[in-house]
Amino acid sequence: MSDISMSSLRVVRAVATHKSLSEAARALGYSQPAVSRQVAAAEAAVGRPLFVRHPRGVSLTRAGTVVARFATETLTRLEHLEQSIDELDSDRELRVRVGAFPAANAALLPRALARLTEHRPRVAFTLAEASSPALVQQVAAGRLDVAVVAVGQGLPQAALEGLRTTPLETGELCVGVSTGHRLHGAARVPLAEIANEPWIVGRGSRDEPRFGAWPTLADPVVRCRARSWTARLGLVSAGLGICLLPEMLMPSVPAGVGVVRVEDPTWLGRSVFTVTPWETTELHELVTASLHEAASTIREHRPR
Repeated sequence: MSDISMSSLRVVRAVATHKSLSEAARALGYSQPAVSRQVAAAEAAVGRPLFVRHPRGVSLTRAGTVVARFATETLTRLEHLEQSIDELDSDRELRVRVGAFPAANAALLPRALARLTEHRPRVAFTLAEASSPALVQQVAAGRLDVAVVAVGQGLPQAALEGLRTTPLETGELCVGVSTGHRLHGAARVPLAEIANEPWIVGRGSRDEPRFGAWPTLADPVVRCRARSWTARLGLVSAGLGICLLPEMLMPSVPAGVGVVRVEDPTWLGRSVFTVTPWETTELHELVTASLHEAASTIREHRPR
């Protein structure tokens, strides 16, 4: 086993992922003969066949399953080691890939990244916005370092197995009303008070995140659909309807919009988490800590 190389492990992982020598070669930028040689070298080191060749692709043997899992774990740890070593160089620009669902992207994430730059001034960001399941998939695939996701009643379930999750205290789901609305100024109202109100809701394709009316209302009156938070809150400010408003969004709420909590015993609520790879680096932990700090400051804006 000491003869197995990192190159062979990379090839085994790619072949196991793509179930095809040619597809693995294309993904790695190798020739197919080179991939075949690396697979043969890995099988020689292990002393057992790792793949069963079929007319259209390959399948893993029992030994191949064990080696492929080992390859994934080893290469992931190696990638984290390389990133951690890179982070030791304070003069080198670091790039962190972060993502969040739209409400978190509007207020929580920008404040967290601002706090992060206080510790690492040369950090650069790549931002993504998507549904929570899509964000989780991107973290699992290594395309994002940290994601902010929501789980709970009325949301699609994300596959979080094998990832590290940390809960964020971001407040309740509230309702936004215009400052001229009859409910403006109320700290909390029963569900019946908003049951017949016209709603401004989100708009998007089937796979895009979007906010609807209050989740437990059976037949809400929808007056208008708008894709962005800016548009929805502008319509609310003009008095055209009310909308859902997570408390984490409060720092971005424009003048003319007030926030009201809803008393609804049937509403089970939702939770917000940070999601990272299981093996975290210092940069992962810094981003997560910054998100917690930002959530703490946002809670100070909660309606009383």
